Parts: sequence; structure tokens; C-alpha cells
Amino acid sequence: MPIPRIPAWQLTLAGGAAAVLVLHLVGGDHAWLIMQAAGTAILFRAARRHRCGWWLFFAASAAGTATSLWWSIRGGEPAITPMGLSLALQYTLHAAAAVQFTRRRKPGGAAEAGAVVLAVAMLAWSFVVLPYLGQPGYRLVDDALAAFYALLDLAILATVLRTAADSRRVPGILVAGAGSMLLGAHLLYAATSAEGTRPFLSGGGPHLLIQLWWVLIVAASVHPRAAQPLATDLAPGRSTLAVMYTVAVAGPLLPAVAAPSAVVVVPAVLTAALCGLLLLRIVVLARLAERRARQAREALQEQQVLQRRLAYRAGHDSLTGLANRDLLLDHLGRAVAGDRPYALILCALDGFKEINDTYGHHVGDTVLRQVAGRLLLFAPEVELVARLGGDEFGFLVTSGTDAGELADRVVTAVSAAPYAVDERRIPLTARAGLADGTPGNDAVLGDADLALRAAKQAGGARTARFDESLRAEQSERARIAAGLRQALADGTLFMHYQPVVDTGTGRATGVEALMRWRRDGELVPPGVFIPVAEQTGLIGAIGARALRLACAQAAAWHREHGLYLTVNVSTHQLRDPGFTATVLETLADTGLPAAALVLEITESVLIDAADTPVLGELRAHGIRIAIDDFGTGYSSLAYLHALPVDILKIDQSFIRRHQDPPRAQDVSLTRAILELARGQDLLAVAEGVETAGQAQLLRDLGCPLVQGYHFGRPADADTIDTLMREYAFHAPV
Repeated sequence: MPIPRIPAWQLTLAGGAAAVLVLHLVGGDHAWLIMQAAGTAILFRAARRHRCGWWLFFAASAAGTATSLWWSIRGGEPAITPMGLSLALQYTLHAAAAVQFTRRRKPGGAAEAGAVVLAVAMLAWSFVVLPYLGQPGYRLVDDALAAFYALLDLAILATVLRTAADSRRVPGILVAGAGSMLLGAHLLYAATSAEGTRPFLSGGGPHLLIQLWWVLIVAASVHPRAAQPLATDLAPGRSTLAVMYTVAVAGPLLPAVAAPSAVVVVPAVLTAALCGLLLLRIVVLARLAERRARQAREALQEQQVLQRRLAYRAGHDSLTGLANRDLLLDHLGRAVAGDRPYALILCALDGFKEINDTYGHHVGDTVLRQVAGRLLLFAPEVELVARLGGDEFGFLVTSGTDAGELADRVVTAVSAAPYAVDERRIPLTARAGLADGTPGNDAVLGDADLALRAAKQAGGARTARFDESLRAEQSERARIAAGLRQALADGTLFMHYQPVVDTGTGRATGVEALMRWRRDGELVPPGVFIPVAEQTGLIGAIGARALRLACAQAAAWHREHGLYLTVNVSTHQLRDPGFTATVLETLADTGLPAAALVLEITESVLIDAADTPVLGELRAHGIRIAIDDFGTGYSSLAYLHALPVDILKIDQSFIRRHQDPPRAQDVSLTRAILELARGQDLLAVAEGVETAGQAQLLRDLGCPLVQGYHFGRPADADTIDTLMREYAFHAPV
């Protein structure tokens, strides 16, 4: 069994104490000097390692060693005053070192130590000092030096109490013991009624206690916890308060016990009562302060909890629990300012608006929470998953993850299975836009948004990666939008008209109004500027301008030739609550009868239109409704039956299939649409008729109305007016 290793501080303590006792018995001034010098050297090493107060302990040791060396060289018995002065430096430095050693104290610790010091001082004064003052040899002591040592003793006593309660335990107890040795040397000198300086020289009891000071201080310096910082102490407990109360009350009574006379007893009793009442008041106030401090701590903790909650809410979406747009932008800003490449993925749901419109927002919110749950599965691979708002989500990728492959997996995960809400199973797809970022590139959010828009324009349910062509397209859209705003002000938007011909008579029965825009002397195709107008919200103003211009022109044609007017209407206009009033006001101002106006809506907006009463309101005033491009979108007999529709316009893609000679399958599709129109009591109009063969086939199939380049290209009002007046506009057959 291995022998346990004895700690160095224990060896120092035991060996030093044994050496001191041996030298005390056998004597030897030079041996004392060697021990003191060795202890001073050890304290020097401790001061270099620990610093906290140990430089002062080293200085106290050096001062004591210098004093011993001086009196050893001088020889003989020193006088009291020089001896007292030479020892005072060691005492003073020890007191200062002990205070520095315990520089961090608990609140009220100095008051507790002071109370005990005063109580012990009262004991010493009553039973030691007062009797000593009566000794004949007292006059040999210098009064000033005696008062100075009295103060030193009180200071050392305070440090003993402080260091004995040190949180480092063993080092503190050893330092307290060292202070007790210095204090004990004086008390032993006074208690034995000693005279002269002989007791402080080799062989004397006070001299032995001073040598033990070296042993205890050196043992404390080599302890492993000598340099450990102090722990924060708790407030005094009930037992400590009880001791302080007892000391405060009993202390003033000690002189009365030592000298029981009325002159002493009465003031002592009154003083003790006063001290007791004052301390009781202090204790009550302390308890009240402690209670208020506890309440303040609890309030502070509640405030901190509230602050954490508010901080969480400020950075997270309340519906899904994901990070919100602000937090994503914050992380994105740090990525931009960093030194590593990164990527941003934006993901949006296809057709989510229809879920809200069809089932209600509570179902939509449930679907969004379920989508967020699926997206959170990718959180370990990215820095942040966020909801930017509505049905749009974002992923910030700062690791080595392949962002393109991750975007594809996100799109797949969203559409992997229907979303279960109550008894419903709701299928859903998503699209994603991806943009790669480099340090310093703060345009990545806009780039990812452009890629997301490209994915939507491509039909959704796919991923698009940003490239410079998308930014060029965005710049072109911005230029077009700016040009459209200017066009609304300068009148460069104007109308062309295309005739609608009756196949039976070959005469024009109506015209379709088509908006045109000339920019920098060139016509901009409607397929270019109309989508931009819809995206920027300008379509409302442009549509209102087109309606007013067309109605004003068609009013005269209707009076002279009985023509009706067809005007295209976008879904954005139908969603405008004031659209019906705008149409009726325009008719009233231009004088065009409601029966002479046909509003065309594309088949792709039927779902939105079915949810609004606007078509029914317009039709109730006599305005007819036409479905444009029929057969290319969401064809449904249910829509035709439910919607207030009067006219079907057969998309030109069906007409262009009619070659010469026409194929049977192409003719059958057109015939089916015509039969459907007749069955629903709807007027049919065939668009895109470009050849005489197509015109004859439609006439044979019984299509009542046609329009296309074969009958006339879109032209300005003057051209149409000339044709109507001079040639009575007989269409070619």
C-alpha cells in the first residue's frame, strides 16, 4: 500500500514548529536568524506567485529579520522604547497584509468584526490593562508608544477575526493564527507583569510566540489555496446576530463587574440598555432591508425573464415559432460582413391564397404551422430558418451545405404529402429561389427574391437560381414601370380596335378595344407592359384609362352602326371594391349604353372571380361578361353554370390548328366548344382567324362571331371609322 504524500504546508508547519521549540529550549541567536531568513525567502517566492497581500507579509518578515539581526549585532538588552519601535514595523505590516489578504468582504462583515474587537478590548482593558496600569513599572513605558501598541493590538485583533472566517479556510486560519501569535506576545507580556525587554529576546515567551508567527505565515504561503480569490459570503445568520447582540449588551457591563461601584454600575447598565435597543433597531431595519432586497431581486428576475421573452418575440414569428424577418436580416448582415461565402434560399407556397379563400384563415394558419414543422427538419444544416411573412420562408446557409441541393429537398419536402386539417387533406407545392452571396454583397436578399419570382413565372413547384439575366429583367421591368407612370401623365397610352364579324352577314357587329403604348417612337407589345402593370399595381389606373377612352369612342359607333364594345379586364380590377362604380360612372359620362359594353376576363381568373359578387353586379346593370381564351385555363362546366357569363371567346390556339384541309380531331375540339356554348345559351366568338379557309370552316360549324387578321388588324379609331363609313365594312369571305 503506497504511503500517502504529506502536503508541503503541513510539513512546513510541523517542521517549523518543532524547530522553533527546539531552538527555544537550547537557545542560539544565529540559528534564529537562519530560520527567519529562510522564511523570508519562502515568502518572497509566494509574493511573486500569489501577489494578493503576500508582498506585505514578505515585507513584515523582512522587517522582523532585520530587527533580530540589528539587536544580535548590538548585543545586550535593548531599552524598551527602541525595542518597541523596532518591532512596530513588523506588527504594522502584518496588519496591513492581513487586511489586503481579505480585501473582499461580505456586507456588514467589518461591523461584526468591530463589535467583537470592541468586546475583547473591553475585556482586555477591564482585566488586563487596568491592573497593569497600577504596576510600579508602568512608568518605565513611554506613554505614546503604549498608546500606539494599543491601536496595533486592536488592528491585529480585527485582522485575526477577518482571516479566521476567510473562505479559503486553511490559509485564512493560518494567517489568523499568525496574527494571534503577535497579539499573544503582548498579552503574555502584560499578563505576566513583565518589565524591560528581556521577554522579547531569545528564551522569552513573547519571543517564542513571535517566532511561531514566521512558521504560520510561511505554512500559509505554501498552501495550494493561498492565491485562490475570496468567495462571496452570505449575509450574517441568526447565530451571528445573537452573538453580536450579546456582545453589544454585555460589553458595557464588564467594567462594572471588574469594579462594582454605583459610579460605574449605573452608567454601565444604561449604556448596555441603550446598546441593546440600538442594535435591536438595527436588526429590524436590516431584516426590512433584506426583505426589500429579496423583493428587488425577485422583481429583477421577473424583469429579466420578461426581457428574454420580449427579445424572443422580437426575433420570432408568433404563428410558427420560426425566426422572423428581422432576425434573418440581422444574421444576414453578419454573414455579409463576414469573410466566408454564404447562400440564401427563399421558399414560397404555390396557390396558398386559394387555401385561405376556400377554407378560411384558420385552416391556412394550421397549414403554415405544419409547413414550418417540415422546414425545421433542415435547421441542423443551416444557420437560420425564418418566416419572412405570409407564405414565404427563408434559409440562411453559411456552412458547406450544397445550397442548390438543399433548395430542391425543401421543395420536395413541402409537397411530399398532403396537409391534414380536420377532415381535409390539402395538397400543396412550393417554389424556391436561391442566391449565392459573397462577403460584402448586401444585395443577396433581392437576388433571391428575383430567383423566387422566376420560379413562379416558370409555373411553380421548382427551384430557380439567381443569375445576372434576372437582374437585367428586373431593371427592364423597373424602366417599363417608370415609363408607364409617365405615359399615364403624357397621353402616350392610346387605343386600337379590332372588328368582330358576324359570319352570317359578313358585317362587323362589334369591336374589341386593345391598349397600345408608344415609347421612344416604338410600340411596346401589350404582352410586355401589361404584366409589369399588374405587378406594380398600375393596371388599375391603366384599365380605367382604357375603359374611358374606348367607351368615349364606341358611343358614336354604337349610335351610328349599332356596334358593341369589348374591353379586357384584369383580376386586379375585379378585386377593386370600387370597380363597379367606376364602370357605371364611365358609361354615364360617355353615353355608351350598358348593353353595348362587354367586359372580357381571362379564364385563369375565374376562381378569383367566383368568390366575388362583382360580375353579378355588373351583369345586373345590363353589362355582358365574356370569357376570353376559353379552353386554355381552368375549363369547368361548374364555372360556366355558376358564373354570370354571356360570351365564350374560343382561344386562337384551337383555330390555328385548322389547316387546309382541316384535321378531323381539330375540328371536333372546336365543334365541342361550340356545342357547349349553345347548350349553355352562350354566344361564341372565335379568335385568331387568319385565313379564308378558317373563316369558311367556322361558318360551316355555325360559329356566330369571329375576329382575326383575316377580317382586319387592330387599327386606330380613324381607320375603323373610315372603313365603317365608306365601305359599310363588308368582311371578306
